[in-house]
Amino acid sequence: MWLALFLRITAVNEITWLLIELMGCLFCTGYVIKNIKCINRSTLIWGGVLAFSYLISSAVNRQYNGLYVTFSGVIYAWKMILYIAVPWISVMKRGSRKIAKVSRDCLLLYWVPSVITVLIQGRNVVDNANNIYFIGNKFNVAYLNVILLCFNLYLMRRDNNERQRFVLSLKIRHSSVLNGLFYFLIIYLDLYMKAYTGLFMIIFVLLLSFISRLFKFKINRRWTGFLNFISSPIVLVVSVILSGIVTVALDAIMSLPTIATYLGTIGKTGNILSRTLIYKNLGEIISKKPWIGYGYGTAVVSRYFGPNAQNGLAQVAIQAGIIGVVLMLLITYHCGKMGKNSGGRTAPFLFGVYAFILSATVEITLGGSFLILLAFYCVCGWERKVKEET
Repeated sequence: MWLALFLRITAVNEITWLLIELMGCLFCTGYVIKNIKCINRSTLIWGGVLAFSYLISSAVNRQYNGLYVTFSGVIYAWKMILYIAVPWISVMKRGSRKIAKVSRDCLLLYWVPSVITVLIQGRNVVDNANNIYFIGNKFNVAYLNVILLCFNLYLMRRDNNERQRFVLSLKIRHSSVLNGLFYFLIIYLDLYMKAYTGLFMIIFVLLLSFISRLFKFKINRRWTGFLNFISSPIVLVVSVILSGIVTVALDAIMSLPTIATYLGTIGKTGNILSRTLIYKNLGEIISKKPWIGYGYGTAVVSRYFGPNAQNGLAQVAIQAGIIGVVLMLLITYHCGKMGKNSGGRTAPFLFGVYAFILSATVEITLGGSFLILLAFYCVCGWERKVKEET
């Protein structure tokens, strides 16, 4: 039920799905209340405060956004707490390996029909961003690919640690073939949909994971130092901030002849120019409601040549204001601090977090998927500390 709050089945109309989400939120809230002792108190508080900022923003802007958007904002604020709380409780009660496996298997129930609907509809050579598949458009499917990849890499890392003496066994070889096929399929799927942001995220996560496994013994000291560096909560927060600064620097970057020529060669000049037009108006948009923003689901950016801010941190600023941005940075810092020093076991989740941060430079990726990966990185790292202490 918790995973049902993560992705929406598009075959169900919006009102019906909101009712399903409402029931799901009630069910998961009961689960959280029943097992509240399992979750770290500070993590729950930070998640609750961030969610409250979104709730206040949606409530204050209800006349501007309308009843449906306001209700969606309330549901989203509610889900934000559940995104963080449910992984904590489930991992601490059942163990990270079991929960990661169950989560991966359940998400495959979304992924398989999504792949089928993508292939049935065919490849729209003009623009398939508006094509609706089983769980949404190409971005929803692409981000699901990344989440599944992180779960799979985490389970593989655990398996390798537990079966080091049987690396050449038939079972391991069979698993490697299936994993290789899965990697090929998600890469092909993103190429087929022209979901280049998702493709970049997959290659980024796979590349870091490949390096960490293949060259583990040759560059062990340097790689450990690299992992320690990127797992620093300060580095995580700075990375999120830098992803937002792109909105200020993009116009200057576009003026560089080499960059302009390259974008023209790959046919992406129009996409970047449209983002530049949006970014130029962000100051005006945010300045009208700087502190609490316009609420989740607001359509205010649509007046400025785009459906959304086309930047993760800018979207947070528009929806929840400066307060929401600060709280997003604080919960990123907190989760980074809680998940740090996990001995590299949670590296796939950390790589996924960074993939979403890097993609936030040009897409609105600091939402539910980002919070879920952040929560798993946080709790799985904390799980190891608890086991070591006991």
